[in-house]
Amino acid sequence: MENKIKHNLNSKKFETVVDGVIAFVEYDNYPGGLDLFHTLVPKAIGGRGIAAALVKHVLEYAAENNLKVKPTCSYVKIYMERHKEQYAHLEEKTEQKFKPMDGMTGHACGTKKPN
Repeated sequence: MENKIKHNLNSKKFETVVDGVIAFVEYDNYPGGLDLFHTLVPKAIGGRGIAAALVKHVLEYAAENNLKVKPTCSYVKIYMERHKEQYAHLEEKTEQKFKPMDGMTGHACGTKKPN
């Protein structure tokens, strides 16, 4: 993905615009880190690696600024697990905000009933 990713401090989001559509990773600050709690890539621009590019950018930002990361968003958690060698040192080990629901599977930052 070659689109520019912008850090919007006012809304606490890392954002990009693709084909006129906004995608983002949203976070909350905590002392010494970022709680990455929501990743959104609308369906209209999905399947292009945008979420991965956004999360990678945020994790690189955290590393450059000596920040820890709470991967509350399930997408961020999975991304970090898949790239442990690069980002495991950033993870703040805490209890997840959102618990799995019986009969549901994780899907991005929410839940989705299995087909």
